[in-house]
Amino acid sequence: MNLKNKIIIHNDFEFMQEKLIEEYGVKNLRFFIPKNPDLELRLNDLTYDKNAQATARAIMKESYIAESNAKIIVILAKTFREEAQNFLLKLFEEPPKNVYFIIVAPSKNVFLPTILSRFIIEKYKIQKEKMNLDLNLKKIDLAGILDFLKKYENIDKYECLELISALSYECFKQDIKLNDEEIDFFYKAYELAKLNAKPAILLSTIALLLLEKNK
Repeated sequence: MNLKNKIIIHNDFEFMQEKLIEEYGVKNLRFFIPKNPDLELRLNDLTYDKNAQATARAIMKESYIAESNAKIIVILAKTFREEAQNFLLKLFEEPPKNVYFIIVAPSKNVFLPTILSRFIIEKYKIQKEKMNLDLNLKKIDLAGILDFLKKYENIDKYECLELISALSYECFKQDIKLNDEEIDFFYKAYELAKLNAKPAILLSTIALLLLEKNK
């Protein structure tokens, strides 16, 4: 096996788990995944993960359990607290014998420069189908808006970004005339989503804008 410490940029954790198991074998891998992968990897917070299975302290503990063969510790999370990264920095600089690290995240921007400098970066491109909303925006009414908001009430940041893009595309496809102010709002909503604004608030505002267009 050609083993190196690396960060893999990818947002499909199930796909990456399968790929890594296929490449390295399940016996050599130790996975650390938050119960909810959308959450941050933290230092040690039992209210966040009662089993502490995806905290930085748990990763540190596993790293120092001696193994005769190579052990690959795989960390998957969408964001990483700075204190957790700093806590693991020394471990990444001087890992125990036979221990290697693979970190999977959707963007390299979640990492501190000190972490990035110690890993090889691999970016996987996946072809994603465009989100199909199946909405007639010219005829949507209040009941339709409520159904739409309920359907997407638990989406994460990345799904929200995709949904805002899909809604703007549907406006174009369905020939809904947006003025400059409305177009600017879609852009601002997208930027706010990137900054972790609540998806429910952004989508409610966009939905009301579209409802108003039908009056």
